[in-house]
Amino acid sequence: MPSFKQLQDNETVDNAYSGKVIVYLESEEDLQIIKERWFFDEGKELEFKSADTGQGGGCLQVINQVNKEREKGIPAFGIVDRDILMTQKKWHLWWEVDDQKFQETKPFGDYIFVLRRWEIENYLLGPKELEIVLSDKAFRSPRKDNEVVQQLLNEAENLKVLSAATILSSEHGQALNKGVGFGQSGQKLKDAVEKYLSNHLSPDICDKLSVYIQKIEHFAQGHTTQTIQRWERLNRLLDGKRTLQRLDLLHTREGKNDQRATLARHIRINNQIDPELKNYVEELKTHVTFSK
Repeated sequence: MPSFKQLQDNETVDNAYSGKVIVYLESEEDLQIIKERWFFDEGKELEFKSADTGQGGGCLQVINQVNKEREKGIPAFGIVDRDILMTQKKWHLWWEVDDQKFQETKPFGDYIFVLRRWEIENYLLGPKELEIVLSDKAFRSPRKDNEVVQQLLNEAENLKVLSAATILSSEHGQALNKGVGFGQSGQKLKDAVEKYLSNHLSPDICDKLSVYIQKIEHFAQGHTTQTIQRWERLNRLLDGKRTLQRLDLLHTREGKNDQRATLARHIRINNQIDPELKNYVEELKTHVTFSK
């Protein structure tokens, strides 16, 4: 246990003497999903915190906060989105299809858990839960599962294009404008994306776009039919926030129509929290020194 001389602020004192494991998340939105709606029963053992202390959060801030706590002898861990691999140019692992190989690689050390999917929003994209929210929003009866999966897989064809474009933009040190391809699908969407990339990156970048679309498709290798298994595999490397936006379930301005909390609640109620997260939370609990 660290001495008080090592502790520099009240929060650090609380962290050191709570006996809990401290788990840092990228944002307040992630905190609302993981702490408030999924793992609220673990409050005696785990203290989930947002790495956003008023100056911005994100994956690098999670790593910084964990390192600061660890230096003081506090058991701290972090959960970051897979897209940290894209921003940090760890392309070999970013494109790793095998989940086991992906999980065994710890590019940021033993205390930082990298999610298998693009970001936390991808864990909200269960067909049953999406349909509960979509049907309520449209004031209609829920559709059959296969109809919902069909819609998601149709949308996945557009999302592969947008996600590939996002990856390409990141590779060149830029962010893909959120308005690119808005309201468009199919060939019109691809034409709009290619025009944008040609103007903002280089005229010959479009050939690489097709390569990256195929790399995303490779995640669904062996799942060519219209099944939920295909959706689950593609969902590893589809831009989660753009998916919710295209389903009209995420408008960030003034928080209007933001359905993330509702989706997270239904996932918990239906016992559909991804085993990847459930298993990691159970592992974290083994590091608790004592419980209140």
